[in-house]
Amino acid sequence: MKSKALHIVTVALFLALVCVVPLYWLLSPRKTFSDSERRYLAEPPRLAAADLKNWAFDDAVETYLADQLPGRDALVGLNAYTVLLSGRQVSEDIWVDREGYLVEAPVTAAPEQLDKRLKRMAALGEKTGLPVYVMAVPSAGYVRRDMLPRALAALYPDGELLQRIEDGTGVTAVSLAETFLQEGRGWYYRTDHHWTGEGAYAAYRLFMETAGREALPYDAFLHRTAPGYVGSTRSRSALWLATPDELTIDAPMDTPVTVTFSDDETVYDSLFFFDHLREYDWYPLFLDGNHPLTLVENGNAPDGPTLVLVKDSFGNTLAPLLVPSYGKIVLVDPRYYRGSVADLCGEYGADEVLFCYSLERICTDLNLSILK
Repeated sequence: MKSKALHIVTVALFLALVCVVPLYWLLSPRKTFSDSERRYLAEPPRLAAADLKNWAFDDAVETYLADQLPGRDALVGLNAYTVLLSGRQVSEDIWVDREGYLVEAPVTAAPEQLDKRLKRMAALGEKTGLPVYVMAVPSAGYVRRDMLPRALAALYPDGELLQRIEDGTGVTAVSLAETFLQEGRGWYYRTDHHWTGEGAYAAYRLFMETAGREALPYDAFLHRTAPGYVGSTRSRSALWLATPDELTIDAPMDTPVTVTFSDDETVYDSLFFFDHLREYDWYPLFLDGNHPLTLVENGNAPDGPTLVLVKDSFGNTLAPLLVPSYGKIVLVDPRYYRGSVADLCGEYGADEVLFCYSLERICTDLNLSILK
């Protein structure tokens, strides 16, 4: 009798589960954005006759249902840790080193594509008559490679690619590799691919030395931190248990600034936008994230030299350190800006051009075609 009752209860629970989960799936509010994964979720698919022929509709339905799966974050995280603990992390885009840092897997780049970009940068210098500097930021995995298994560490091509940049003609390389390898193991965030304030300061100091300028001492800047920062490598890896970082904020002291953006009519008086600390992504705190064109003017040196800084997101944390040394800094993000960098140099009376990119981006960014 007890056995029969147990079977009835088991069947009832199974039927309840079969009914409740689909009902929850259908009736729960639809999410359009995942804060933890930092991406927009799939929209409800629309049926078109053509999609039935190539299974596109089936694929769209599958993607949509997967994105709206109840408890998705927990399941995605469980899968990520299963991959990690089973020793299959080499197949993933994010690797975990022995100190728990989440580092990007090695960049895949064709050296000849890098050479093409360097030639375009050199051509910019020839056309404008300006000195052109190139700062390629080595990856955290390369700098921290002694924290990875030897077989994985050997896969990073950063050394060869950085040497290729230094050997390029017509541009001046700001060499970061040696200093970062010797001192910079802690100059990257644990959960993000960007450098910390110490890493940005080291890059600033090396650029100033390369450009023949005097770098301000580290204590000349105001240093603050915001605890609880989780960055892009955590979001991409779904390793939700990774220890959060302290976001480092380095500001020039006693330097009034005017900041304007090409896609915003408002004039700002700060390099930092702290409202972003209330959002899922804190990194846009620096210069409000990525804009096509950003102009920073130093109120203490209105007649100072002008720097055109062509950059990806690494340049957003480097720029505040450069502000005291320049009258104007024109930040250009080729992912969004579609004008001519050469024309900008003429328009703003530039004295120098600096390319500040992650090594991965400088090797693969097709948007550098604006340098033609």
